[in-house]
Amino acid sequence: MVVKSEPEPTSLPKLAPAKIDQEAQNKALKEIGDHRKAIAWQVHRWPLEKRVVQEKTRLHLPRSYLSKAGEDVKTLWPGDDLNQAVHNYYAQNLVGDEEEKLKVRNCANFVTEDSLSRRRHEYLGPDPRVVGYRVDVDGELHVKWWDGFLQDMWMDNGKWTFDVRQTDDGKWVEIDD
Repeated sequence: MVVKSEPEPTSLPKLAPAKIDQEAQNKALKEIGDHRKAIAWQVHRWPLEKRVVQEKTRLHLPRSYLSKAGEDVKTLWPGDDLNQAVHNYYAQNLVGDEEEKLKVRNCANFVTEDSLSRRRHEYLGPDPRVVGYRVDVDGELHVKWWDGFLQDMWMDNGKWTFDVRQTDDGKWVEIDD
């Protein structure tokens, strides 16, 4: 009778975690952040880029800075332009009791208090710009804002951030929160 010997398990050498060049990461974070801010479009101007929605979804639109006065939700259908929907919503004048609701919640009109025809974008900040959108777990869209005057990045009722990671080929790419 021949006894077959079983192979002995071998252990693989442990690799040390890759060291991240902190200086290069900070430089990439600044460059990508500056690029994102440069391509952000002012909400009161017509958007230059089209973003067509591929499937039915809902878009959350804050009524004021940091959504202090809540938000409106708009349904978008396949073929709708997301950027145009945001622009058209904020270019509208306040109607009915919307202005009163904003006053009750102490939401400031950042453009002027004496405006005869107040527009919705005037309550988002002195210089609200659309940086992009975030898709939540339900597939609904939220606008990422950057205010050029306040130097503030916000979304819904909080702040948003991003980070950078290095790919296998050494390029830095942005990773959203």
